[in-house]
Amino acid sequence: MTSLDTRLFGFLACLWGGLLIYFYHSTRIRDYLDIGFHHFIMIGGIGMLILGTYSLINPKLQSKKNESSKSCGHDHGHHDEKHHSHNHKQCHDHGDQCDHDHEEGHGPFITIFLTLTPLILAMTYTQDKLSNGGMAKKGLYEKPALTSANIPPFSRQDLEKNVPKNEHGEFQLRMISAYYAAGDLEIQDIFEGLPVELEGRIAPERINNESGDRLRIFRSIITCCAADLQIVGVSLEFPEGAKRPQLEDWVKASGTLTFETVEEDVLPLLKIREVVSAEEPYSEFRRRQ
Repeated sequence: MTSLDTRLFGFLACLWGGLLIYFYHSTRIRDYLDIGFHHFIMIGGIGMLILGTYSLINPKLQSKKNESSKSCGHDHGHHDEKHHSHNHKQCHDHGDQCDHDHEEGHGPFITIFLTLTPLILAMTYTQDKLSNGGMAKKGLYEKPALTSANIPPFSRQDLEKNVPKNEHGEFQLRMISAYYAAGDLEIQDIFEGLPVELEGRIAPERINNESGDRLRIFRSIITCCAADLQIVGVSLEFPEGAKRPQLEDWVKASGTLTFETVEEDVLPLLKIREVVSAEEPYSEFRRRQ
């Protein structure tokens, strides 16, 4: 590796490190990684900046392949020229100023170009959110799975004790609780007809919405990063003439929680009393789900 190659590598490492630091400080990272892991991105970016800076200021010098300025690609050793199968005069002389490597298939600038082009395009055009089709693949319209029979018993008294209420006396229920209640008959009996408030983002509704008067509120559940993202949602039914939120709005939806059967599947349904805009959290992954 020549000094030029080393400096180009240092430049590339500095660029990657700078992008990681930008990703951390711009808050774009909140949509891809749980907040508990954000500091690792900053540490990684700083490490790459240190590595790149060192490569820029202290490049590796080019090593000479042999002491002769006429490089023939073999060891001359102590033997007669007559034993050679070729003429040394055919060897070309670059002198001491040759700073390129004949064994490389392509130059370092092509490597830099092929590395940076997709990176810059991705950083520029990525919308930092899933499309509706992408959310559907992550479970936006999936039916709740049946919960385990080994879960601890739950009663209305437990609900009153552990779940806060808003100023209207509605339970500020976690989205995941409302979603998975449809998979447990005992919890259904407790939640049926319950006045609740759900917080989340608005998406179009595809299930049992022939009249077009429904939307869906959903939340994203993540363990560490976007790769294990799961989305849970609850259908919203609006009364006639009610004001509807815009798609992708972050809202608090209040109303009566009930359950409906659609093609033999039990699904949660919130009959809307009121929907109000809410402040979108920095990262919904660590907010009340």
